[in-house]
Amino acid sequence: MLSFLKITNLAILDDVSIEPGPGLNVLTGETGAGKSIIVDAIGLILGERGSTDLVRTGCDRLVVEAQFDLSRRTDLAHLARITGIEELEGGELVIRRELLANGRGRCLVNGRMVTLATLKTLGEALADLHGQHQHQSLLHSEGQQDALDRFAGALETRRDVAASCAVLRQHERERDDLAGRERERARRQDTLSIEISEIEAAAIRPGEDEELHREESLLRHAEEIARLATRGFTLLSEDDDSVMARLAGAEECAARLAAIDPHAAELLDAIREARAAASEAARGLSRYVDREEFDPARLEQVAARLSELDRLRRKYGASLADILEYHARAVSDLAALGGVAARLEELEGEIVQARARYLKQAGDLSTARSRAARRLEKAVEQELKSLAMDGTRMEIEVERSQDTEPSPHGMDSIVFLIAPNRGEEMRQLSRIASGGELSRLMLAVRNAAQAGRTDERTLVFDEVDSGIGGQVAEVVGQRLGALGCRQQVLCVTHLPQIASFADRHFQVTKKTTGARTRAEVLLLDDAGRIDELARMLGGSPLATARRHAAALLNRPERAPAGARRKLEGER
Repeated sequence: MLSFLKITNLAILDDVSIEPGPGLNVLTGETGAGKSIIVDAIGLILGERGSTDLVRTGCDRLVVEAQFDLSRRTDLAHLARITGIEELEGGELVIRRELLANGRGRCLVNGRMVTLATLKTLGEALADLHGQHQHQSLLHSEGQQDALDRFAGALETRRDVAASCAVLRQHERERDDLAGRERERARRQDTLSIEISEIEAAAIRPGEDEELHREESLLRHAEEIARLATRGFTLLSEDDDSVMARLAGAEECAARLAAIDPHAAELLDAIREARAAASEAARGLSRYVDREEFDPARLEQVAARLSELDRLRRKYGASLADILEYHARAVSDLAALGGVAARLEELEGEIVQARARYLKQAGDLSTARSRAARRLEKAVEQELKSLAMDGTRMEIEVERSQDTEPSPHGMDSIVFLIAPNRGEEMRQLSRIASGGELSRLMLAVRNAAQAGRTDERTLVFDEVDSGIGGQVAEVVGQRLGALGCRQQVLCVTHLPQIASFADRHFQVTKKTTGARTRAEVLLLDDAGRIDELARMLGGSPLATARRHAAALLNRPERAPAGARRKLEGER
């Protein structure tokens, strides 16, 4: 329910606040006072596109703010899911819509920025706006479908259909995406397989390149190594004047010295250690001397292996460790790509199941619509009799769509057809020429479609009384009052017969101060209502008009208003 509306700098509405209540709320006033502009403001809150022409002259922006009471809503989880606004889980919803004079704007829901598309989705669940002709929701297929589904009590089934459709489309998109990349995937698999085989065939060992570089250096300097080792070995042990021979002589001298002076024993030990070290060094040099001669074949093998490792480094990494890491990743990626085929097969099964579930639910929805269509036709025709349109015939076509694509709204094409007068052919609602007939048709369809059901949305009528008067206006007022017993209704009207059924009556006036014109909205008390109804009656002396106005407010036919006041008290 819309509980508060604030409008700033919208055309002639520079600063207007309205607090609608439960039941029937009417707005009246002279032509051009700004009543329909208030409906435009509600449209902006519901996600309708706005024009910069709406921004009040001399202002940089217009702002519309609305507060909705959601305490009685039972579909908050659904609304939160389709809009992505988790803050809906609460008793209050605040929408702010700004439109700048430069064409830019923004939408906020409970302080969170949302897109216009999201706001429109939310708005469709909050209110149903019936404007003049092209703005009539029931003139479009979506509005007709919604009316039939509400009458059939099939809204939950339609939500299930939409959810199943979403799952089916998601599976199909994933399948198409994977299948569309099949050629790329096959190429990638071949590449990875070749790379993995190449690295595995190389049988790389960590640190292998360092070992090979050392071996290569030894092989390239084999002759020099042999020459130096031979010379060193000769100097240490083979010559008569070698280091070993001299150390042996020195050891003998030290031993005699130690025999004479025990303190020389340390010198003897040092010489013996030097002789042992020299002997060990000689053996090391001897090993170099005894090595095999230079092997060109082995040097060629080592160089070839190093060249192969360099080639692999250029392709897969700066080091052998990088190459081995790349190999591990390639093996993992190849395994993942191999799982794509399995996922495709799995998806095909999921698609079959999802499609079967969607077709079952859409078929149930189609059956419910077909059964309800005949009953709704009769209910609307009965409503039209009381609206001075006796003889009007209505048909609702529910045809299975030939489109093979799943739709979140089901598989049906729904069209409301009307023959306003006997002998005329059935025509779509949008082709009804008379504004008065169209207004009454809209009201009849809406009242019949929701008979016995509480609609949680706010229903907005902009000049539903166009082209009617007299007794018909009285009946229209009664029907609007009946709607008000089940949901909140806002109605712009010029007819006192309709305004008299209101639970809340707002008067819209236009005033000019200096060079500016501005509109004001006033909630009328009982005395104010009598004055406004008297103005609307017109054509009679004021006293007579006031008596007629009082009679309208006190007649027995206004009983539904009392029922609504009782309902408001319960809330």
